[in-house]
Amino acid sequence: MALPAEATTLVGAVQFGEDHAFTKALREFERVASECSKGSLEFELHLNSELGLEKDYFENMSQGIAVDYAIVSPSHMSTFSQMAPLMDMPFLFRDLAHWNKVMEQDALKPLADDVMEKADVRLIGYAGGGTRNLIVNKPITNTDELAGLPMRVMGAPIQTRIFEAIGASPSVIAYDEVYNAIQTGVIDAAENEAAGLEQMKFYEVGPEIALTQHAITVRPIGFSNKTFERLTPEEQQCVVDA
Repeated sequence: MALPAEATTLVGAVQFGEDHAFTKALREFERVASECSKGSLEFELHLNSELGLEKDYFENMSQGIAVDYAIVSPSHMSTFSQMAPLMDMPFLFRDLAHWNKVMEQDALKPLADDVMEKADVRLIGYAGGGTRNLIVNKPITNTDELAGLPMRVMGAPIQTRIFEAIGASPSVIAYDEVYNAIQTGVIDAAENEAAGLEQMKFYEVGPEIALTQHAITVRPIGFSNKTFERLTPEEQQCVVDA
């Protein structure tokens, strides 16, 4: 009698805790893929930046080491694909209905193809949908008050250029350093969605929210293509379908 094949364990990473929407999206991916594979795929998800930050996850997936799947901001893909940050650049989506239509129509496929070509990482699905606003340590009531405002932006150059164009003074700061940067006066503001604000407790140092609604988050679920190619055809289909 043949012994059952040994299960393949895939390692995932996310910057957030169990209650965050991005973590829940990865848990659902794991559940569906595991059921589809009839247990031949097992999952080990590391929470709360245990394996670093999203930029680290993406570089590791590209190399095929340490992290097999993760949710990563398109801005953190920009060192490989200059097209990737276009996925959720500020002022791209009119509203959530527009965002949903873009997702349903698979309109991001050319960008995902570029990421695959340049980084060897598959984008197998998308989380997000949260509206991004400014978190500020003082009230902001109009765009004139953004003039010279020192604020944190994500690493893609397009993020810096857009906020410079509206008069702010943006700088790139690592996500896990934003709280301290606001607290110590290095910056006065950052931009994020409600789930990130709550998770990182930015409201403690930036108690004001300017409802700019300048972006709607897109967070691709990335999967290392080097890992993907080591799976059986049946397991590959489960990953894609999940």
